[in-house]
Amino acid sequence: MTIDSLRLLAGSAASLWQRLSQLGAPDLLSRRASFEEWLTAARPGLSSADEQALRRDYRRFTLLLTELEMLTRSREQALALIQDAMRHLDGDHSVGT
Repeated sequence: MTIDSLRLLAGSAASLWQRLSQLGAPDLLSRRASFEEWLTAARPGLSSADEQALRRDYRRFTLLLTELEMLTRSREQALALIQDAMRHLDGDHSVGT
Protein backbone atom coordinates (compact mmCIF):
# COMPACT_ATOMS: atom_id res chain seq x y z
CA MET A 1 0.00 0.00 0.00
CA THR A 2 2.75 2.45 0.90
CA ILE A 3 4.63 1.75 -2.33
CA ASP A 4 1.52 2.53 -4.37
CA SER A 5 1.01 5.73 -2.37
CA LEU A 6 4.62 6.75 -2.98
CA ARG A 7 4.28 6.01 -6.69
CA LEU A 8 1.05 8.00 -6.98
CA LEU A 9 2.41 10.96 -5.04
CA ALA A 10 5.67 10.93 -7.02
CA GLY A 11 3.78 10.72 -10.32
CA SER A 12 1.57 13.66 -9.42
CA ALA A 13 4.55 15.69 -8.24
CA ALA A 14 6.48 14.82 -11.42
CA SER A 15 3.63 16.06 -13.62
CA LEU A 16 3.51 19.33 -11.71
CA TRP A 17 7.31 19.66 -11.75
CA GLN A 18 7.38 19.28 -15.53
CA ARG A 19 4.70 21.92 -16.00
CA LEU A 20 6.30 24.35 -13.58
CA SER A 21 9.80 23.74 -14.96
CA GLN A 22 8.69 24.96 -18.36
CA LEU A 23 8.24 28.42 -16.86
CA GLY A 24 10.77 28.65 -14.04
CA ALA A 25 13.99 27.30 -12.66
CA PRO A 26 13.76 23.59 -11.69
CA ASP A 27 16.52 24.03 -9.09
CA LEU A 28 14.26 26.42 -7.19
CA LEU A 29 11.57 23.72 -7.14
CA SER A 30 13.92 21.20 -5.56
CA ARG A 31 15.02 23.76 -2.96
CA ARG A 32 11.38 24.58 -2.29
CA ALA A 33 11.85 28.29 -2.75
CA SER A 34 8.90 30.54 -2.05
CA PHE A 35 6.43 30.98 -4.89
CA GLU A 36 7.43 34.62 -5.22
CA GLU A 37 11.12 33.70 -5.55
CA TRP A 38 10.29 31.05 -8.13
CA LEU A 39 7.95 33.39 -10.02
CA THR A 40 10.66 36.04 -10.22
CA ALA A 41 12.81 33.51 -12.11
CA ALA A 42 9.84 32.48 -14.30
CA ARG A 43 8.82 34.05 -17.55
CA PRO A 44 7.51 37.58 -17.04
CA GLY A 45 4.24 38.90 -18.35
CA LEU A 46 1.82 36.35 -16.97
CA SER A 47 -1.82 37.28 -16.65
CA SER A 48 -3.27 37.31 -13.16
CA ALA A 49 -5.30 34.18 -13.99
CA ASP A 50 -2.14 32.37 -15.15
CA GLU A 51 -0.28 33.49 -12.05
CA GLN A 52 -3.13 32.26 -9.84
CA ALA A 53 -3.11 28.85 -11.60
CA LEU A 54 0.67 28.63 -11.20
CA ARG A 55 0.40 29.55 -7.54
CA ARG A 56 -2.10 26.71 -7.05
CA ASP A 57 0.11 24.21 -8.91
CA TYR A 58 3.18 25.37 -7.00
CA ARG A 59 1.39 24.93 -3.69
CA ARG A 60 0.21 21.46 -4.72
CA PHE A 61 3.75 20.52 -5.73
CA THR A 62 5.24 21.64 -2.42
CA LEU A 63 2.54 19.78 -0.50
CA LEU A 64 3.25 16.59 -2.46
CA LEU A 65 6.98 16.99 -1.89
CA THR A 66 6.40 17.45 1.84
CA GLU A 67 4.19 14.35 1.94
CA LEU A 68 6.83 12.30 0.12
CA GLU A 69 9.50 13.56 2.50
CA MET A 70 7.41 12.50 5.49
CA LEU A 71 6.77 9.05 4.04
CA THR A 72 10.37 8.40 3.00
CA ARG A 73 11.92 10.35 5.89
CA SER A 74 14.38 11.73 3.36
CA ARG A 75 14.31 14.82 1.15
CA GLU A 76 16.86 13.25 -1.21
CA GLN A 77 14.81 10.09 -1.58
CA ALA A 78 11.63 12.10 -2.16
CA LEU A 79 13.34 14.07 -4.93
CA ALA A 80 14.77 10.86 -6.40
CA LEU A 81 11.26 9.35 -6.54
CA ILE A 82 9.96 12.44 -8.34
CA GLN A 83 12.84 12.41 -10.82
CA ASP A 84 12.31 8.70 -11.48
CA ALA A 85 8.62 9.36 -12.09
CA MET A 86 9.59 12.16 -14.50
CA ARG A 87 11.75 9.71 -16.47
CA HIS A 88 8.74 7.40 -16.73
CA LEU A 89 6.58 10.31 -17.90
CA ASP A 90 9.19 11.22 -20.52
CA GLY A 91 9.30 7.59 -21.63
CA ASP A 92 5.52 7.52 -21.99
CA HIS A 93 5.62 10.66 -24.16
CA SER A 94 8.39 9.34 -26.39
CA VAL A 95 6.54 6.09 -27.15
CA GLY A 96 4.04 7.87 -29.39
CA THR A 97 6.66 9.83 -31.32
